[in-house]
Amino acid sequence: MISVFEFKSYKEFLREWIRGRPKNGRGESRRIAARLGLSTTLISQVLNGDKHFTAEAASDLCEYLGLSEKEADQFLLLVDHARAGSHGLRSRLMRKIEKAQADAKKLSERMEDDRSLTDAEAAVYYSHWVYTGVTHLIACEPRLSYEQMSERLQLPMHMITRVMNFLLNSGLIVNRGGSLEMGLKHIHVGAESPLVAKHHLNWRLRAFDRMPHSRDNDLFLTAPMSLSREVADRIRADLPSYIEKIVKWVGPSPSEVVRCLNIDWFDYEKS
Repeated sequence: MISVFEFKSYKEFLREWIRGRPKNGRGESRRIAARLGLSTTLISQVLNGDKHFTAEAASDLCEYLGLSEKEADQFLLLVDHARAGSHGLRSRLMRKIEKAQADAKKLSERMEDDRSLTDAEAAVYYSHWVYTGVTHLIACEPRLSYEQMSERLQLPMHMITRVMNFLLNSGLIVNRGGSLEMGLKHIHVGAESPLVAKHHLNWRLRAFDRMPHSRDNDLFLTAPMSLSREVADRIRADLPSYIEKIVKWVGPSPSEVVRCLNIDWFDYEKS
């Protein structure tokens, strides 16, 4: 779980990134070469010799690595520094690199457990179920690798990488010595938020995806019914109290498994 902001050489970052891949990165140079349309020989010369990526190849590589916008800017800055032809230009670029590193460190230090999501963070976090899904999966198993997340959630690696980059950069997930943990203990979208409908829809769609693969401990219920107004009102009144009971059970319990609870209770005729 390395960050490009920890390095002053893009080659050192890339070599470390490759070593962190499955099987110690075996075959990764070939995959990078195929993605960039370059020879494996050239990739080897870049990683271990005096050759450098062009700006165009470096930009394409950022996407393959799953870097965020800020991380990509830093990676490209490192490439520019390595390719610089004069001492003056290298010094100027190094000052920019070190400033970005210092800013990234300050941002990390400012993250607090009880802070709220910014509007921009919330817009990303609630854009897809995978952001909340990965967050709670990590709460159960802090040492999961990206590959294991990809396999467990049946999602492509590039998506997991993008999600993890966002969660780490925003402080929603923190890396403590290789062990991941939730940076914010309570993340909630209120009923008044314009994002709440998107959040509900994301998890409804995920439930639909899981229905064909349901297991014994899953429960999917769709029960349109006709009943008295009195009973309908009683059910509506009792549901929040039961949800409160669930929240009280969940709060102090250890994180061991991940589940999603969807409850829909609505008048389905046009009023």
